[in-house]
Amino acid sequence: MNNKYKALSLACLVAAGLGMTSVAQAHPRWVVPSHFTVSKEGGDWLSFDVTASHGTFVYDKPASIETTQVIMPDGRMTTPNFTIRGKRRAIFDFFFEEEGTHKIQINQTPKYYTYYKAGRRDTVKWAEANKANRLTVLPEKSRDVVTQVNYTRAETYVTVGKPSKKAMELTGEYLEMVPVTHPSDIVEGEPVTFQFFFNGKPQAGVTADITREGTLYRNHQEQIDVVSDKDGMITFTPAVAGRYLMKSNYKGMVENDPMYDRANVNVHLTFEALLQ
Repeated sequence: MNNKYKALSLACLVAAGLGMTSVAQAHPRWVVPSHFTVSKEGGDWLSFDVTASHGTFVYDKPASIETTQVIMPDGRMTTPNFTIRGKRRAIFDFFFEEEGTHKIQINQTPKYYTYYKAGRRDTVKWAEANKANRLTVLPEKSRDVVTQVNYTRAETYVTVGKPSKKAMELTGEYLEMVPVTHPSDIVEGEPVTFQFFFNGKPQAGVTADITREGTLYRNHQEQIDVVSDKDGMITFTPAVAGRYLMKSNYKGMVENDPMYDRANVNVHLTFEALLQ
């Protein structure tokens, strides 16, 4: 099979297999703080809601918060206080007092799915396995084998006093977003620029939709749809002040990775646009 037809076969195989993992990906996860800035002298407690839901800031299913990290302004990591897991959302509190910008992230554990065909029929089958261990679970004479990683970051930023950038540094793994426009500087009616990276390199073709809160109380979603350019950049303008959810996704084949052939990776960011 030449490279052109092999690539087409793999693409069709994964497209068919995506439906098998749709349950795991069906509800986007997001985290939203009670406030995005702290100006109180001596610091203040903030509360965070975490859920998995198709609705923008509508509670549906409680998301796991065991992996929650708070990246401090100097780059060190810590964990939240007072975590609670309810029936439709999880909650945690954290006391913010150090000056600068903090990143709050809840990163999913990578999930690997290997899709293949076996037997006389062309039915797509799958197994939970990565490239390193898939040979132990694949039946003999499997064909059109491709392994996909699914990974999601849910994140937001909180600034105490003067904004900073240390907490925004890349890790070099999966899909990441760097706010070129600082989250504390996002204002209604003004352009905002974010940059996407995949495994540490600027990534074109990342799709993102940005939706303002309050969709239950208006007839239209008023969703902003953008795609990153060759430098991984997107630019959009929030027309109205309020809280926003950005759901971004990148799907693509990956060369020379020991664990997967294809990535299906996400960044879900919560931010606010301030009044003029």
